[in-house]
Amino acid sequence: MRAAEAIVAMLKAYDVEYIFGVPGDTSTSLYDALFTARDAITHVLARDERAAAFMADAYARLSGKPGVCEAPSGAGASYLLPGLAEANGSSIPLIALTTDIPLAAEGRNVLTEMDQAGLFAPVTKWRTTLRRGEMTTEVVRKAFRLATSGRAGAVQVTLPKDVLDEEVGEHSLHAEPACLRYPAYRIGPDLETLAHAAEALIAARRPVIVAGGGVVISGAHAELTALAELISSPVGTSINGQGSLGASHPLSLGVVGGNGARPYANDIVAQADLVFFIGCRTDSVTTLDWTLPSSQGDVAILQMDIDPGELGNSYPVLVGLVSDAKLGLAGLVGAIRDQLATGDGHHSREPWADIAGLRETWWQSEQPRIRSDASPIKPQRILDTISRLFPPEGVIVADAGTPTPYVSAFYRCPAGRHVVIPRAYGGLGYAIPGVIGAKLARPTAPVLGLMGDGSFAMSAGDLETIARLGLPVTLINFNNASFGWIKALQHLYQDRRYFSVDFSTDTDHAGIARAFGLEGTRVEDPADFEAVLGNALSSQRPTLIDVVTACEVDEIPPVHKWLQDVEGILGH
Repeated sequence: MRAAEAIVAMLKAYDVEYIFGVPGDTSTSLYDALFTARDAITHVLARDERAAAFMADAYARLSGKPGVCEAPSGAGASYLLPGLAEANGSSIPLIALTTDIPLAAEGRNVLTEMDQAGLFAPVTKWRTTLRRGEMTTEVVRKAFRLATSGRAGAVQVTLPKDVLDEEVGEHSLHAEPACLRYPAYRIGPDLETLAHAAEALIAARRPVIVAGGGVVISGAHAELTALAELISSPVGTSINGQGSLGASHPLSLGVVGGNGARPYANDIVAQADLVFFIGCRTDSVTTLDWTLPSSQGDVAILQMDIDPGELGNSYPVLVGLVSDAKLGLAGLVGAIRDQLATGDGHHSREPWADIAGLRETWWQSEQPRIRSDASPIKPQRILDTISRLFPPEGVIVADAGTPTPYVSAFYRCPAGRHVVIPRAYGGLGYAIPGVIGAKLARPTAPVLGLMGDGSFAMSAGDLETIARLGLPVTLINFNNASFGWIKALQHLYQDRRYFSVDFSTDTDHAGIARAFGLEGTRVEDPADFEAVLGNALSSQRPTLIDVVTACEVDEIPPVHKWLQDVEGILGH
């Protein structure tokens, strides 16, 4: 057995169903091994390597299994960088296999020679080069173990072409069972720290929980719900934390912070006397540049994270818990119940904020935009229609630009992983390849991709992949003929000096989709959108709907600073 065949045998042992990639000169031995295993592992040919990594990322988020992608040496390996960076920054287990020039030719300027370890060092949790075929199985096991355990992330293995052809033994072709899925090897907090956290939560009069992506990754929805109900705490989320608590729950605030938050949600966080961050990086967006809550020490901060390096990174922490969210929250619920049973501490079960009233008032204030017949179409109307027509078991994959604030504010996300948005680095061009990974991860769930026309152009080639695979996904293109986010910044802060942000208005996005083999429809009248979306969702055909939408300069999205600054301008 050659090392290439041993790698594929190990992938089978780890129950890998899909590997996403693009072929190259250095990959022929790996592809030959994949050919012999094609009944067990499906190779998904992407149209570029960045898309392959995005497919693997979305697949991992929605399947509960690590995603696997591959690329050839040189430029092919470098094109993986955006996808690995996104997965690693979002704590998603991704395994990248990059083939390389022969070790025997190292340092002699062979075409495509590159320092792959140096290339991937900033964007991976771990990386290595397979320098001896006999180390193949050990290296693969370590890759899966490190990708799926602790704070999950991206790992990368360089596979020199001559090493792939080395003969190896078959005696150690076994997987590590705990690492077939993630999180692997969960860890929980110590009992003394749990007791301190329980005391603080019981004593708080106005607690707020802010749940990040770690809650969704851990699958801790039931445990979070139990804690929130036990202490009557409102629950806000980061953008990656959407689905930590179902949007319809009475204690749900939805997304908080600077991008996609409803104003009342931020107001409630600002009134808290204790904020409990769970699996949340306390980043600049979620915390409004660390002003929500205040970082001056006048609000008690609790923090739970799998990574001890995150505790106290942005706020002084009263109690820090190093733990997987599911185990930690279950332990915390038990500790609070124990203390309440013994009568320790004051506790009120009455909600301290009128979330239902504030929520209803906000929805009513948005009705003029939701029901607007204006053309170009308002994004609020699009998202409201999606919320009404899209099944709750469905998955939305959205790009990081125009769709993000509207999905965050207007989509009623159920509990669980139902929304995928690349938030670590905000790379555009994610949604088209992302829906491929999403549909393969959840083949029975409806999958909807949302993107702006800037993102569309960055990944349109993989419309062909969608058509080739016959995936019944629906794509919605927010067509405002611009990089609308940047144009809004120029509108608000550069005195409307628009520069290099506008596209041609003649581009036929629906026609491009049809040319690749999808159904393609253009919508300009808001009255037509509901029927077009309904037909697309029921057609079981890959479909792109090109919707001519209002640009951010004409319809300011729910971005906290922008709305505040617009109000200030209007006030003067």
